[in-house]
Amino acid sequence: MRASFYALAGSAASAMAATRGFNYGSQGNTLETFTNQFESAQAITDYASARLYTMIQDGTANTVISAIPAAIKTNTTLLLGLWASENQDAFNNELTALKTAISQFGSQGLADLTVGISVGSEDLYRISETGIKQKSGYGQTADVLVDYIGQVREAVKGTPLANVPIGHVDTWNAYTNTSNSAILGAVDFLGLDEYPFYQDGEGNSIDNASDLFWKAYDKVEAVAGGKPLWVTETGWPVKGATEDEAVPSVENAAKFWQDIACELEARCINFWWYILNDDGASPSFSVASGIDGANTKALYDLKCPNASTCGAKSLSGSSSSSSSAASSSAAGSKTASSGSASTTDAAVAGIKVGSNGTASVEPVVYVTEVTTSYTTTCPAGSPVTISGKETTLTTPTVFVTTHAVSSTVSTSQTSTQVTWAPTSSIAGAIVPSGAVVPSGAALPSGAAAASGSNGVVVGPSGTTLASSWAANQTPGAAGATASPSAYKGAGVKVGGSVALALGAAAAALL
Repeated sequence: MRASFYALAGSAASAMAATRGFNYGSQGNTLETFTNQFESAQAITDYASARLYTMIQDGTANTVISAIPAAIKTNTTLLLGLWASENQDAFNNELTALKTAISQFGSQGLADLTVGISVGSEDLYRISETGIKQKSGYGQTADVLVDYIGQVREAVKGTPLANVPIGHVDTWNAYTNTSNSAILGAVDFLGLDEYPFYQDGEGNSIDNASDLFWKAYDKVEAVAGGKPLWVTETGWPVKGATEDEAVPSVENAAKFWQDIACELEARCINFWWYILNDDGASPSFSVASGIDGANTKALYDLKCPNASTCGAKSLSGSSSSSSSAASSSAAGSKTASSGSASTTDAAVAGIKVGSNGTASVEPVVYVTEVTTSYTTTCPAGSPVTISGKETTLTTPTVFVTTHAVSSTVSTSQTSTQVTWAPTSSIAGAIVPSGAVVPSGAALPSGAAAASGSNGVVVGPSGTTLASSWAANQTPGAAGATASPSAYKGAGVKVGGSVALALGAAAAALL
């Protein structure tokens, strides 16, 4: 069963919006402080996920950590953690807290918010030669961790968390150490902690940090056996002592963010940055100061202007289309295996939409007097763009746009990949010669823009468009001068080698 999960996760890695968040410790934190931190993170970024190190509330034996109700309150997703560097009795307390959390919060949305469960954190590193030299504390052996992972699987069996991936978090060289290979076969994902800042003797200046990071990542990926690799800790300090060639500073931390965080986002890799705020620590890796909800201030620019959309602003959920002209014809429902969208009419049959806004297009025919309605349901927490303003939905929202088609157009291309780009064009896409594209459409970089200000559904280069358009209704023909008014101003999104014409409202949101 887990083999199927790996295959699905691998194939969907670049299709799904990546989870992005911060690490949060347990010491000294309460429901109030966790809530404040989660709200503060969302005030300065869209990083609405929290990685936890333990299931236990600070100062208690096995009470559930208050980060969980705080996450539910703020719609923050969770990478749950069980501390594993102690004996079985201590781990039993972690299991008790996990079971209690499921019982207490399972019906309140815990399963929907939980992206994974991590058993242990840097346990293998701490018993390594380097970890012992650094006096990093108690660790754990691979065989014990494998046993603990099995205990967690048993604990969640038959619960709302039964299908949540279970993994382990450690340093990159702990995974590449062959003596720890047993852990690779026991997990659903590998959590990677990687700090080029600490790679003394390897040219760890900020200018070389990105190269060190991705070399380490690639080494772990090479031994991961195709299992997902999540970056569970990384960052660069804003202040503190120099570490060989690595110099802490706000400027260097900002560069590391742009080089690494933005690249992780572009590659659609799940990651949790270290750390939102650790004032008083030395070195300090703080990303923000004045942790006070909406008043929180970032220490440096956290935007990734050139990052891939990675589906992060795509409208996941369900998309459906209907046609009055085709109501008497049953075309059947077609749903992509990676999504939850369907089509139910002859006019748009064959468009299969994935959960990340990707689709494959089979032969499509639009017929006379068809009104098409596009409905997109977005869960709470979805980042969207409305009237040019980026925002995050606070409640599940349904967006609907309709438009009419008063003539016929067909495509002959099959199984063509389509990507809806939220705000930017996609390099390498092809716009058919003579295609008429809506005004303001986001065309791919380097693509030959078609003339005209209106548009219809257009296919890849070589697509045959219907030739039966009446006068002034020939949007697909070369040299066309007009098109159905229903398409006037419609937005188009270009991806792969296909463009889709959508209603203006939908285009603004996709």
